[in-house]
Amino acid sequence: MKQVWSFRLLAHSFLLTVFLHVWAPAKQPPDSNYILKKVQSRLDSITDYSARVNVDVDVPNLRIPAKELQIYYKHPDKFRVKTSGFAIIPKIGFLPSQIDLLSKNATIELLSTPDQNDSKSYILDLHPADSLVKIVTNIWVNAKRWTIEKVLINAPDMGESVITIQYVNVNGIWLPDTTTVYLNMLRSIPELRRPTVEKPVGFSSEKSGNEPMVGTILIRFKDYRLNQGLENKLFDE
Repeated sequence: MKQVWSFRLLAHSFLLTVFLHVWAPAKQPPDSNYILKKVQSRLDSITDYSARVNVDVDVPNLRIPAKELQIYYKHPDKFRVKTSGFAIIPKIGFLPSQIDLLSKNATIELLSTPDQNDSKSYILDLHPADSLVKIVTNIWVNAKRWTIEKVLINAPDMGESVITIQYVNVNGIWLPDTTTVYLNMLRSIPELRRPTVEKPVGFSSEKSGNEPMVGTILIRFKDYRLNQGLENKLFDE
């Protein structure tokens, strides 16, 4: 009888475990606002920083030599670039307040969780609420360190841009190490020919600007200096 009773207890215990497993509510993924707040909260300890940045532009018809910049940031939105001549710099991947830039006046939806995709990231879909142009923005958020790993921007009339960001740990804070902007545009930048005697200002080629364009912008960061107490006047010059 003891053996039969023990078997019955074991069977009931097994059935109860199966029942609880089947009927237990599934763990709900965090909502999109929570994810964005986690991304921003990891940067709250940054009051300011400076860094040296190398920018390499490989875009057809855009002849810009490789440049080194000195950048300065101060919370919440002061930003300054020191360089000689002209430079192209996307705000995404530079400013710690990039979440505000991405989510301002946008509706946000969680498309995928880390266990649903190969990237092991939260994938969010952002749609501008007040834009007449249907621009689709998807962002990939690392589920462990809460960093933006990738941004995809698609505008039907312009083309698609993909921004990928690799990080480096600086005093316990993950900051951009390399940012790569991939451009896949429907129209190229018109070719600006060199000035001639007849046209000293230069002129655009009649045939350029209608064909698709593929290019990249590579941005490398180095020599980060955090929380130095940068003065406001540095950003007013």
